[in-house]
Amino acid sequence: MRILFFNEGNLGTHILGQGQLDAALRAGFSAAPDVEARFAGLSPLTRWQNFAASRPIPPLAQANLDFRTLRWHLVQSLRARSRLRQELREWPADVVHIHSQSIALTMAATMRQVPVAVSLDTTVGDWARMPAWASEHRSAAIAIAPSRALERRALTNAALVLAWTGWARRGVEREAPAANVIEHHPGVDLQRYRPATRGARERARVLFVGGRFIAKGGADLLEALGEQLGREVELDLVTPESVPERPGVRVHHLGPADPQLLDLQQQADVLCLPTYGDTNPWVLLEAMACGTPVISTRVGAIPELLDGGRAGVLVDHGDPRALREALGALLADSQMRTQLAAHALERCEQRYDARKQFARLAERLRNLS
Repeated sequence: MRILFFNEGNLGTHILGQGQLDAALRAGFSAAPDVEARFAGLSPLTRWQNFAASRPIPPLAQANLDFRTLRWHLVQSLRARSRLRQELREWPADVVHIHSQSIALTMAATMRQVPVAVSLDTTVGDWARMPAWASEHRSAAIAIAPSRALERRALTNAALVLAWTGWARRGVEREAPAANVIEHHPGVDLQRYRPATRGARERARVLFVGGRFIAKGGADLLEALGEQLGREVELDLVTPESVPERPGVRVHHLGPADPQLLDLQQQADVLCLPTYGDTNPWVLLEAMACGTPVISTRVGAIPELLDGGRAGVLVDHGDPRALREALGALLADSQMRTQLAAHALERCEQRYDARKQFARLAERLRNLS
């Protein structure tokens, strides 16, 4: 079976999950000798493409009616359609796997020619309702309505929709009731992300990883730790954004595949992601696989990833006081950290092993060809 994996590609330093998806798929593919695979995707936007896709149009922008979401989706999906057709001419595939639906919005004709499985972690509507950027403007629903209509058509026409989580699957079922949707997560490479012996340290070490520092709750974390920084706790911040230096804080500018990031994930006492805008944070699963206890918020599919709080601590977003209490309790209780880490490791082995997940994916795609 020949599978063409077509990925939207990383969208700058603030959105890196697409690259992690490719890494998970490649790890799984290495254990599937009966599958031929080709990996392709979009190149970065040119200056003029970015201009057409995202430049505000005054005064329409003030009224939230310049349809930036639609323009972005159209530019990306038209680029993807052209590139995908080229790839299929050069390498005819039995099945195409596309991530995500935002680049499949104009691919109805392609979906009639070859079975297409669309992978996604959220719908347009659920993404727009994230606390990080939810708008109360009266035109907010109008602004994303065209994208939702195109999304509905794409999801309905796809041979299969692969929703990464139950939360995402329910979103698809609401948006496109006729879609053939199942729950399937690509997993993480458990041979790479695994526990390591922690070195001796004087103070507890907390790790934060996030491209959008504010949207990921970085400021809340700094407030929550407050005067403990440099005294009782050391904080490692992995972010492309500029964060003012202060005692007890180390800022790192690292990519997802950087060995130093893996070391930080393995050595931290706690990974904390008090995010306002996430659907399926890879960093949580990676930390869980490393045996590092995690704290995060009840946003998107995070409660599902953390098994309702049994594989990690959940707090409400935007509540630094609750975050401070949760961090203090977890850092003070080694037995609790051990129990959370053990349950998280078990959950990763059962649900998020990239090699096991790829074998399941290959069987599902085989049934489409």
